[in-house]
This record gives sequence, C-alpha cells and structure tokens, in this order.
Amino acid sequence: MLSLQSSSFLKYRCYQLTLSTLRPAEKTAEKMIKVDHAGENGAVNIYRAQRFVARFRSKSIVKQLEQNMEHELNHRKIFENYLAENGIRRCKSYFVCGAGGYVLGFVTGLFGPTAVAATTYAVENVVLEHLEEQRAYLYKDDLAAHECVIQIIEDEKAHHDSAKNQLQEDQLIVNILIKIVRLCTECVIRFGMR
Repeated sequence: MLSLQSSSFLKYRCYQLTLSTLRPAEKTAEKMIKVDHAGENGAVNIYRAQRFVARFRSKSIVKQLEQNMEHELNHRKIFENYLAENGIRRCKSYFVCGAGGYVLGFVTGLFGPTAVAATTYAVENVVLEHLEEQRAYLYKDDLAAHECVIQIIEDEKAHHDSAKNQLQEDQLIVNILIKIVRLCTECVIRFGMR
C-alpha cells in the first residue's frame, strides 16, 4: 500500500517525466496557440477575481461573469488539448498571465460594473484583432490550430459586444482604463510570442 508521501513522490515524478517529454513550440503556429493558451488562463482568472469581488460589490453581474468564465475555461481546454496532442510545453508566461489576470480582475472588480465592462471590452478588442490575424495565417500553415481559433471567436466577440453595450465611452476614466488594459494585453501577447 502506498503511503501519502510515496504517492506524492510518484505524482511529482510523473509530472517531471511529462515535462521532460514535452518540447518547446517550434513553428509560428505552435507559438500562437501556446500564447493563446496562456492568454485564456489570464482571462479565466480575470473573471474569477471579478466574480469573487462582485459577490460583495455588484451581485447583478455575477451570472454574466460566471458565463464568461465558463467560456474561457472551455477555450483554455481547447488550446490545452492542442498542446498535449502535439507534445508542446505551455508558454512560460502561463502562470504570469494567470496571476496578472487575477490582480487585474480583482482591482477592476472593486471599481464596479463599468470597470469590469471596460476591462472585458479592452481585452477582447485586442484578442479579436490577434485572433483575426492568426486565422488568416493558420489557415495556410496548420489547420488543427486554425480550427482551435475558429472555435472561440464567436464567444470572444459576444463578450466584446456585451461589454461595449454596457459602457459609456465618453467617461474619461473608462477611456484611460481601456487604453491601459489594451496596452498590457498587447505586451503580454508580444512577450509570449518571443
């Protein structure tokens, strides 16, 4: 019978062996999906933190945040499956995206529904531009990766459009927040593609 200690050791050893058999992304298409996977981890954690805060601050948006988070969990799984099927390591920025997403979600959640909508709008705006560029490239280079991107575009567009409808974009603070979040999102994508 295995003790708890030896069971933990075996899990750790299996994890090490799995890591050693995974390879870095080599093709541009693989790098794109690896970065998308990390980005979805960031999105999951943005919504997770916003949902946590909204339970105390803005109960009216909790259901929408839960729906969006479910979509992002599904998107992350789509990219995770692609990486696993191709034996590719996840992006080095995976955990940074998750932690950064949680911090961003927590802070914007504290500011309420308008800041939550501005964050979603800004992130999804950049993500949709990024996915459209990928779609054209991947169609020629990697049809499996292309299919992954196609599967998530409609959800991302729905998040974007819903958030845009909730905004009063003439507010100075909203415009500043959108610019900051867009810049941060673009930087994360560029860093991940290196």
